[in-house]
Amino acid sequence: MIADYAVEHGKFEKLNTARKNIDNAYLSTRLRVDIYKENGKCGVSFARFTPKKNVLIPKYRNDYELTKVTTYETDKISNPLKFALNQIIKLSNNAPHNNMYKKVVVQR
Repeated sequence: MIADYAVEHGKFEKLNTARKNIDNAYLSTRLRVDIYKENGKCGVSFARFTPKKNVLIPKYRNDYELTKVTTYETDKISNPLKFALNQIIKLSNNAPHNNMYKKVVVQR
């Protein structure tokens, strides 16, 4: 849904560049983005998945385990897709040296 929103608003190149920047440093770590809107608050949660200890080369979803979930919310009434796109772009800025990237991807 975020990719469709980015295409509609001409920001797909920014999203693709952000994806590449996020994937660049920690290749084995996978992120899942969940978007929600409730009681006027928009939110994005990033779920981090790392390979299980007994898997040498992860190929399937079963080869990963959930290790951390980080949530960001805003009190402003806005479009949740726009908020999620902005958070992904913010996560990728100067990755892996920005604090948001360290909190979501690096820290245990």
